[in-house]
Amino acid sequence: MPEMLGGTAIKPPERHGWEAFSYFMYDPDKGAIMGRTPKSWALITVFYIIYYSCLAAFWAACLLIFFQTLDNKVPKWEMDNGIIGRSPALGVRPEQAWELIDSSMIIYNQASEVSSDEMAGWKEWVDRSTEFLEVYKKPAKNAVDCGPDGPADGKVCKFDLSELGPCAKGNYGYDKGKPCIFLKLNKIFNLEHEYYNDTAAFPEKVPQAVKDRISKQKLAGADLNQVWIDCHGENPADVEGMGDIEYYPKTAAFHGKYYPYTNQDGYMNPLVAVQFLNPEAGQLLHIECRAYADNIEYDRRDKIGKAHFELLVHNQQTAK
Repeated sequence: MPEMLGGTAIKPPERHGWEAFSYFMYDPDKGAIMGRTPKSWALITVFYIIYYSCLAAFWAACLLIFFQTLDNKVPKWEMDNGIIGRSPALGVRPEQAWELIDSSMIIYNQASEVSSDEMAGWKEWVDRSTEFLEVYKKPAKNAVDCGPDGPADGKVCKFDLSELGPCAKGNYGYDKGKPCIFLKLNKIFNLEHEYYNDTAAFPEKVPQAVKDRISKQKLAGADLNQVWIDCHGENPADVEGMGDIEYYPKTAAFHGKYYPYTNQDGYMNPLVAVQFLNPEAGQLLHIECRAYADNIEYDRRDKIGKAHFELLVHNQQTAK
Protein backbone atom coordinates (compact mmCIF):
# COMPACT_ATOMS: atom_id res chain seq x y z
CA MET A 1 0.00 0.00 0.00
CA PRO A 2 1.47 3.42 -0.90
CA GLU A 3 2.39 5.65 2.00
CA MET A 4 -0.35 8.18 2.81
CA LEU A 5 0.85 11.74 3.29
CA GLY A 6 -1.65 13.83 5.29
CA GLY A 7 -4.58 11.63 4.18
CA THR A 8 -7.30 10.58 6.59
CA ALA A 9 -9.49 8.54 4.25
CA ILE A 10 -9.24 6.56 1.09
CA LYS A 11 -11.59 7.53 -1.71
CA PRO A 12 -13.78 4.55 -2.58
CA PRO A 13 -13.67 3.30 -6.12
CA GLU A 14 -16.21 4.86 -8.44
CA ARG A 15 -18.73 2.52 -10.02
CA HIS A 16 -21.44 3.35 -12.51
CA GLY A 17 -24.46 1.75 -14.09
CA TRP A 18 -24.95 -1.97 -13.69
CA GLU A 19 -21.71 -2.35 -11.71
CA ALA A 20 -22.90 0.18 -9.09
CA PHE A 21 -26.29 -1.56 -8.81
CA SER A 22 -24.82 -5.04 -8.52
CA TYR A 23 -22.37 -3.89 -5.82
CA PHE A 24 -25.28 -2.31 -3.92
CA MET A 25 -27.21 -5.56 -4.02
CA TYR A 26 -24.18 -7.58 -2.94
CA ASP A 27 -20.69 -6.28 -2.08
CA PRO A 28 -18.28 -9.25 -2.29
CA ASP A 29 -15.53 -7.27 -0.55
CA LYS A 30 -17.59 -6.65 2.63
CA GLY A 31 -20.18 -9.38 2.27
CA ALA A 32 -22.89 -6.65 2.51
CA ILE A 33 -26.38 -7.02 1.08
CA MET A 34 -28.01 -3.70 0.17
CA GLY A 35 -25.52 -1.81 2.31
CA ARG A 36 -25.72 -4.02 5.43
CA THR A 37 -24.02 -7.19 6.49
CA PRO A 38 -26.25 -10.17 7.46
CA LYS A 39 -25.42 -9.51 11.12
CA SER A 40 -26.49 -5.86 10.78
CA TRP A 41 -29.73 -6.91 9.08
CA ALA A 42 -30.44 -9.42 11.84
CA LEU A 43 -29.85 -6.84 14.59
CA ILE A 44 -32.07 -4.17 13.03
CA THR A 45 -34.82 -6.75 12.33
CA VAL A 46 -34.81 -7.88 15.95
CA PHE A 47 -34.88 -4.24 17.10
CA TYR A 48 -37.94 -3.35 15.03
CA ILE A 49 -39.77 -6.53 16.00
CA ILE A 50 -39.31 -5.63 19.66
CA TYR A 51 -40.12 -1.95 19.05
CA TYR A 52 -43.35 -2.51 17.16
CA SER A 53 -44.41 -5.33 19.48
CA CYS A 54 -44.11 -2.96 22.44
CA LEU A 55 -45.95 -0.25 20.49
CA ALA A 56 -48.78 -2.66 19.59
CA ALA A 57 -49.01 -3.90 23.18
CA PHE A 58 -49.21 -0.32 24.47
CA TRP A 59 -51.94 0.56 21.95
CA ALA A 60 -53.89 -2.61 22.79
CA ALA A 61 -53.64 -1.87 26.53
CA CYS A 62 -54.93 1.68 26.01
CA LEU A 63 -57.80 0.38 23.87
CA LEU A 64 -58.65 -2.26 26.47
CA ILE A 65 -58.71 0.32 29.25
CA PHE A 66 -60.89 2.60 27.11
CA PHE A 67 -63.41 -0.17 26.40
CA GLN A 68 -63.70 -0.85 30.13
CA THR A 69 -65.34 2.57 30.43
CA LEU A 70 -68.05 1.73 27.85
CA ASP A 71 -71.25 -0.24 28.14
CA ASN A 72 -72.67 -2.27 25.26
CA LYS A 73 -76.20 -1.22 26.15
CA VAL A 74 -75.91 2.21 27.73
CA PRO A 75 -74.15 5.25 26.17
CA LYS A 76 -71.58 6.98 28.33
CA TRP A 77 -73.14 10.41 27.83
CA GLU A 78 -76.92 10.78 27.84
CA MET A 79 -79.20 13.58 26.70
CA ASP A 80 -78.10 16.96 28.12
CA ASN A 81 -74.70 15.54 29.05
CA GLY A 82 -73.96 14.76 25.40
CA ILE A 83 -74.17 16.63 22.12
CA ILE A 84 -77.48 14.96 21.13
CA GLY A 85 -79.48 16.61 23.89
CA ARG A 86 -83.17 15.98 24.56
CA SER A 87 -84.65 17.13 21.26
CA PRO A 88 -84.99 14.26 18.76
CA ALA A 89 -85.12 14.87 15.04
CA LEU A 90 -88.18 14.00 13.00
CA GLY A 91 -87.45 11.62 10.13
CA VAL A 92 -89.31 11.10 6.83
CA ARG A 93 -89.73 7.76 5.05
CA PRO A 94 -89.55 6.30 2.46
CA GLU A 95 -86.07 7.46 1.64
CA GLN A 96 -84.84 8.57 -1.74
CA ALA A 97 -83.09 6.29 -4.21
CA TRP A 98 -79.38 6.03 -3.42
CA GLU A 99 -78.29 8.24 -6.30
CA LEU A 100 -80.59 11.02 -4.99
CA ILE A 101 -80.00 10.41 -1.27
CA ASP A 102 -79.22 14.08 -0.58
CA SER A 103 -82.57 15.24 -2.00
CA SER A 104 -85.73 15.85 0.04
CA MET A 105 -88.00 15.89 -3.01
CA ILE A 106 -90.68 13.23 -3.45
CA ILE A 107 -91.46 13.36 -7.17
CA TYR A 108 -93.20 10.71 -9.22
CA ASN A 109 -95.63 10.12 -12.05
CA GLN A 110 -98.93 8.77 -10.73
CA ALA A 111 -99.89 7.67 -14.26
CA SER A 112 -96.84 5.45 -14.73
CA GLU A 113 -95.81 2.39 -12.76
CA VAL A 114 -92.37 2.21 -14.35
CA SER A 115 -89.72 4.89 -13.93
CA SER A 116 -88.17 6.66 -16.90
CA ASP A 117 -84.95 8.59 -17.30
CA GLU A 118 -86.84 11.83 -16.69
CA MET A 119 -89.14 10.85 -13.82
CA ALA A 120 -89.78 8.15 -11.25
CA GLY A 121 -92.88 6.00 -11.55
CA TRP A 122 -95.00 5.20 -8.50
CA LYS A 123 -93.70 1.63 -8.19
CA GLU A 124 -90.25 2.52 -6.89
CA TRP A 125 -91.76 4.61 -4.06
CA VAL A 126 -94.04 1.70 -3.20
CA ASP A 127 -91.07 -0.69 -3.12
CA ARG A 128 -89.10 1.54 -0.77
CA SER A 129 -92.13 1.96 1.48
CA THR A 130 -92.60 -1.81 1.61
CA GLU A 131 -88.93 -2.30 2.46
CA PHE A 132 -89.16 0.25 5.29
CA LEU A 133 -92.30 -1.36 6.79
CA GLU A 134 -90.95 -4.90 6.52
CA VAL A 135 -89.45 -4.87 10.03
CA TYR A 136 -92.87 -4.07 11.50
CA LYS A 137 -94.38 -7.17 9.90
CA LYS A 138 -92.07 -9.46 11.89
CA PRO A 139 -92.16 -8.29 15.53
CA ALA A 140 -89.78 -9.83 18.04
CA LYS A 141 -90.96 -12.51 20.47
CA ASN A 142 -90.93 -10.03 23.35
CA ALA A 143 -93.14 -7.53 21.47
CA VAL A 144 -96.61 -7.41 22.98
CA ASP A 145 -99.79 -5.40 22.63
CA CYS A 146 -99.59 -2.66 25.23
CA GLY A 147 -102.02 -0.59 27.20
CA PRO A 148 -101.54 3.15 27.73
CA ASP A 149 -99.13 2.52 30.63
CA GLY A 150 -96.58 0.65 28.53
CA PRO A 151 -95.11 -2.86 28.59
CA ALA A 152 -94.09 -5.10 31.46
CA ASP A 153 -90.42 -5.62 32.30
CA GLY A 154 -88.55 -7.45 29.56
CA LYS A 155 -91.22 -6.64 26.97
CA VAL A 156 -91.59 -3.97 24.31
CA CYS A 157 -94.71 -2.48 22.81
CA LYS A 158 -95.60 -3.86 19.42
CA PHE A 159 -96.48 -1.30 16.78
CA ASP A 160 -99.44 -2.68 14.88
CA LEU A 161 -99.39 -1.63 11.21
CA SER A 162 -103.19 -1.73 11.18
CA GLU A 163 -103.01 1.62 13.02
CA LEU A 164 -101.77 3.12 9.75
CA GLY A 165 -105.03 2.27 7.97
CA PRO A 166 -104.77 2.46 4.15
CA CYS A 167 -101.15 3.60 4.49
CA ALA A 168 -100.13 0.08 5.53
CA LYS A 169 -101.47 -1.88 2.58
CA GLY A 170 -101.76 -1.96 -1.17
CA ASN A 171 -99.68 0.62 -2.97
CA TYR A 172 -99.88 3.13 -0.10
CA GLY A 173 -101.94 5.49 -2.28
CA TYR A 174 -99.10 6.23 -4.71
CA ASP A 175 -100.87 4.75 -7.73
CA LYS A 176 -103.96 6.86 -7.00
CA GLY A 177 -102.10 10.14 -6.49
CA LYS A 178 -102.74 9.95 -2.73
CA PRO A 179 -99.25 9.17 -1.38
CA CYS A 180 -98.54 8.17 2.22
CA ILE A 181 -95.48 9.58 3.96
CA PHE A 182 -94.23 8.02 7.18
CA LEU A 183 -92.83 10.02 10.10
CA LYS A 184 -90.74 8.76 12.99
CA LEU A 185 -88.82 10.28 15.87
CA ASN A 186 -85.13 9.50 16.09
CA LYS A 187 -84.24 7.43 19.13
CA ILE A 188 -82.51 9.05 22.11
CA PHE A 189 -81.51 6.71 24.89
CA ASN A 190 -83.56 6.94 28.10
CA LEU A 191 -85.47 10.01 26.91
CA GLU A 192 -88.85 10.47 28.56
CA HIS A 193 -90.69 13.17 26.66
CA GLU A 194 -92.20 16.13 28.45
CA TYR A 195 -95.70 15.81 27.06
CA TYR A 196 -98.29 18.48 26.46
CA ASN A 197 -101.12 16.57 28.13
CA ASP A 198 -103.33 19.33 29.44
CA THR A 199 -105.41 20.74 26.61
CA ALA A 200 -106.36 23.73 28.73
CA ALA A 201 -102.71 24.67 29.17
CA PHE A 202 -101.30 24.00 25.70
CA PRO A 203 -98.78 26.65 24.65
CA GLU A 204 -99.73 28.97 21.80
CA LYS A 205 -97.26 27.27 19.42
CA VAL A 206 -99.42 24.13 19.34
CA PRO A 207 -101.82 24.52 16.39
CA GLN A 208 -105.55 24.51 16.91
CA ALA A 209 -105.79 21.51 14.59
CA VAL A 210 -103.86 19.43 17.15
CA LYS A 211 -106.20 20.48 19.94
CA ASP A 212 -109.22 19.66 17.77
CA ARG A 213 -107.91 16.17 17.04
CA ILE A 214 -107.39 15.51 20.75
CA SER A 215 -110.92 16.65 21.53
CA LYS A 216 -112.35 14.57 18.69
CA GLN A 217 -110.57 11.43 19.89
CA LYS A 218 -111.77 12.05 23.47
CA LEU A 219 -108.39 11.17 24.95
CA ALA A 220 -107.85 11.05 28.69
CA GLY A 221 -105.35 9.87 31.29
CA ALA A 222 -102.19 8.19 29.99
CA ASP A 223 -103.49 8.47 26.42
CA LEU A 224 -102.75 12.19 26.62
CA ASN A 225 -99.04 11.44 27.02
CA GLN A 226 -98.19 11.67 23.36
CA VAL A 227 -95.87 13.61 21.06
CA TRP A 228 -98.27 15.42 18.74
CA ILE A 229 -97.63 15.80 15.00
CA ASP A 230 -98.84 18.48 12.61
CA CYS A 231 -98.00 18.93 8.92
CA HIS A 232 -98.73 22.03 6.85
CA GLY A 233 -97.66 23.88 3.74
CA GLU A 234 -94.82 26.32 4.30
CA ASN A 235 -96.26 29.04 2.06
CA PRO A 236 -99.82 30.14 1.19
CA ALA A 237 -99.55 28.51 -2.25
CA ASP A 238 -98.44 25.27 -0.59
CA VAL A 239 -101.35 25.35 1.88
CA GLU A 240 -103.77 25.76 -0.99
CA GLY A 241 -102.14 23.18 -3.25
CA MET A 242 -101.59 20.39 -0.71
CA GLY A 243 -105.33 19.82 -0.32
CA ASP A 244 -106.68 17.61 2.45
CA ILE A 245 -104.50 15.31 4.53
CA GLU A 246 -105.29 12.41 6.80
CA TYR A 247 -103.22 11.13 9.72
CA TYR A 248 -102.83 7.54 10.87
CA PRO A 249 -103.21 6.78 13.74
CA LYS A 250 -106.06 9.25 13.96
CA THR A 251 -104.42 10.88 16.99
CA ALA A 252 -101.51 11.92 14.73
CA ALA A 253 -99.09 11.31 17.58
CA PHE A 254 -96.39 9.03 18.99
CA HIS A 255 -97.84 7.41 22.09
CA GLY A 256 -95.86 7.65 25.34
CA LYS A 257 -96.10 3.89 25.90
CA TYR A 258 -93.20 3.43 23.48
CA TYR A 259 -90.87 5.56 25.60
CA PRO A 260 -88.28 5.68 26.99
CA TYR A 261 -86.06 3.84 24.55
CA THR A 262 -83.38 1.96 26.50
CA ASN A 263 -81.88 -0.17 23.73
CA GLN A 264 -84.39 -2.94 24.37
CA ASP A 265 -84.22 -6.03 22.20
CA GLY A 266 -87.00 -5.98 19.64
CA TYR A 267 -87.83 -2.29 20.14
CA MET A 268 -90.21 -0.88 17.50
CA ASN A 269 -90.17 2.83 16.76
CA PRO A 270 -93.76 4.14 16.48
CA LEU A 271 -94.88 5.71 13.20
CA VAL A 272 -97.31 8.34 12.03
CA ALA A 273 -98.50 8.13 8.43
CA VAL A 274 -99.56 11.29 6.61
CA GLN A 275 -101.71 10.75 3.51
CA PHE A 276 -102.15 13.54 1.00
CA LEU A 277 -105.65 12.97 -0.36
CA ASN A 278 -105.81 15.44 -3.24
CA PRO A 279 -102.53 17.31 -3.83
CA GLU A 280 -102.52 19.63 -6.84
CA ALA A 281 -101.02 17.72 -9.76
CA GLY A 282 -97.90 19.27 -11.23
CA GLN A 283 -97.38 21.72 -8.33
CA LEU A 284 -94.26 21.50 -6.18
CA LEU A 285 -95.41 21.59 -2.57
CA HIS A 286 -93.16 22.56 0.32
CA ILE A 287 -94.28 20.63 3.39
CA GLU A 288 -93.20 21.06 7.00
CA CYS A 289 -94.07 18.57 9.73
CA ARG A 290 -93.49 19.36 13.40
CA ALA A 291 -93.42 17.32 16.57
CA TYR A 292 -94.81 18.93 19.73
CA ALA A 293 -93.50 18.20 23.21
CA ASP A 294 -91.91 20.54 25.73
CA ASN A 295 -88.48 18.96 25.28
CA ILE A 296 -88.53 19.22 21.48
CA GLU A 297 -87.02 22.50 20.33
CA TYR A 298 -87.87 24.27 17.10
CA ASP A 299 -85.80 26.48 14.85
CA ARG A 300 -86.88 26.87 11.24
CA ARG A 301 -83.61 28.39 10.09
CA ASP A 302 -81.45 25.64 11.61
CA LYS A 303 -84.04 22.94 10.79
CA ILE A 304 -84.40 21.83 14.41
CA GLY A 305 -87.54 20.04 15.57
CA LYS A 306 -89.10 19.65 12.15
CA ALA A 307 -89.08 17.56 9.00
CA HIS A 308 -89.13 19.29 5.64
CA PHE A 309 -89.75 17.74 2.24
CA GLU A 310 -91.12 18.65 -1.15
CA LEU A 311 -93.94 16.75 -2.83
CA LEU A 312 -94.67 16.80 -6.55
CA VAL A 313 -97.26 14.39 -7.94
CA HIS A 314 -97.61 14.32 -11.71
CA ASN A 315 -100.53 12.92 -13.65
CA GLN A 316 -100.76 12.09 -17.35
CA GLN A 317 -101.28 15.73 -18.35
CA THR A 318 -98.64 17.42 -16.18
CA ALA A 319 -95.99 14.75 -16.88
CA LYS A 320 -95.81 15.71 -20.56
